[in-house]
Amino acid sequence: LNVEYDFIVVGGGNAGCVLARRLSEDPSKTVLLVERGDDEDAWYASTPFTTTYQFSDKKHSNVFSSAYEEHIGRSVTCVTGLGLGGCTRINGCQYTCGVPAEFDAWSRDGRKGWSYAELKPFFKKSETWLGRDRREHHGHSGPLQVSSYGGYHFKCFEVVEKACRLILPRIGDMHSPADSSIGWNKMQYTIDSSGRRSSSYRAYLPVEILASRKDGLHVCTGALARKLFFSRNDDGSVCVDGVEIQGAKSGDVSVNVRAKCEVILCCGALRTPQLLLLSGVGPRKHLQEMGVDVVLDSPGVGEHLQDHLIVSTGYNCPLFDSLWAMIIRPFVLIRELCNYLLYGSGWFLGTLIELEIFFLSSLVDRDGRVKPIPREREDPFNAENIPDIAVLPCPLSNPNIAGANKWTGLFGLNPGLLKVTSRGFLRLRSLDPKDAPLCKLNYLNTPEDRVAMRAALRLSAEIARRMCDIGYPLKETLIPKSLEDEDLDSFMHGRADSMYHYSSTCRMAPLDDPLPGVVDDDLRVHGTTNLRIVDASIFPAVPATHPQALVYAVAEKCSDMIVKGY
Repeated sequence: LNVEYDFIVVGGGNAGCVLARRLSEDPSKTVLLVERGDDEDAWYASTPFTTTYQFSDKKHSNVFSSAYEEHIGRSVTCVTGLGLGGCTRINGCQYTCGVPAEFDAWSRDGRKGWSYAELKPFFKKSETWLGRDRREHHGHSGPLQVSSYGGYHFKCFEVVEKACRLILPRIGDMHSPADSSIGWNKMQYTIDSSGRRSSSYRAYLPVEILASRKDGLHVCTGALARKLFFSRNDDGSVCVDGVEIQGAKSGDVSVNVRAKCEVILCCGALRTPQLLLLSGVGPRKHLQEMGVDVVLDSPGVGEHLQDHLIVSTGYNCPLFDSLWAMIIRPFVLIRELCNYLLYGSGWFLGTLIELEIFFLSSLVDRDGRVKPIPREREDPFNAENIPDIAVLPCPLSNPNIAGANKWTGLFGLNPGLLKVTSRGFLRLRSLDPKDAPLCKLNYLNTPEDRVAMRAALRLSAEIARRMCDIGYPLKETLIPKSLEDEDLDSFMHGRADSMYHYSSTCRMAPLDDPLPGVVDDDLRVHGTTNLRIVDASIFPAVPATHPQALVYAVAEKCSDMIVKGY
């Protein structure tokens, strides 16, 4: 480690790897990237299926429990990424950018420079589209490889598509502003041409980049930021002078590293506010309660925590249409392992969500049937058309549910809540940066969220009904007793869980906003001159999409702003 760098990037996840690469492109600048996890990149650490959190060895996951959630009667498991690449090492590889209306709403609310037209170039800058058809709304020279597949790996998705075609519009490409904002969508993935996970680490910081920039870019793994240290300018604003860094192992010594230009926090929506609070930036009352010296009273730090919610359902289906076949039939496991090792194809690609439904709860009747869809409801630039619910078919469900036949296939049609109105908060548990923060997510805290989730459950049931009408042999193992509100509420409360899409704990908004912001439109922390945040914590609200594509775009945009400023 040097004693001083031009830029210090804290957190080597989704955004941190982008910042490290872009800021180090100028050979006159020095950059330090700090990451508490490792830099492992063996083939088994980039196989999509075996690195997805639910099926992994958890080596690259930081796992802890939330606070008790009254509305679902239990705590939930919180998961964040660990190691270079962060959550992009363990996520489902789904790549969706969201609808234009989402970002135009940001712009109308006063976020200058954040409209769809202004953000779209940075989506494209990050991406290389690998599809057989060249698509104008995708990038073709970015570090991140994005792919889709002509057919389906699991036959159950073929039947889901047939059912959806009967009742829903098709979204040809979720990245095209010419396509509908609602309907069924064939998924795209951050999987490269060899079938390996295209994490932010592998995409943005490959060996050749690290080797060619070894003098200007230092990557410090197995280290965590204990806190930031500050000085005060003559005008009363705060300047971050550097970061106190400590080895992640117990007893490791800490060192102070200074930043000549800026410190950029990219620790994610749970760890970034924790680091700010440990450093004395946050709500004065909480800091004083924890015995932290107040450097900057920032009421929005750790507030407005949001997450997408998913509810598990279960069905039996034909065995070889389901991932369960690979678990209980050794020859299927051998077949699929050979397909992956020899051809880079098959079930080890981890494409568990091959198709997803994005929809509006207002268009679902109480019996689950889809109402007639006016043409104007498909306009992706209309804020009323931002999808608030989803259904995620999955070729696996819980085999331990009473009534599930473990010798046939397992399948789920899992409803999700996208446009969340419930907001939670994050606090310090202790002053030890190794401890997890205290997270209260307040799932289903508002009537609007419960109404929308009922609609998502009803739509899930309707798709299952249509699949059966086609002649597909589905047997219900885990569904609500009925489609009445009371039964739906009971079911969602018992089965609701996190999608691990945490956001909005350091919102981009003014300090005097009704929901106080933490960063300005340049992602600079209010009241500071050289401290920025670049991760999902800055989203004004959790977006109605899988967040990784948006985090890449935000990181590319902020990198561009910083480079132009120096």
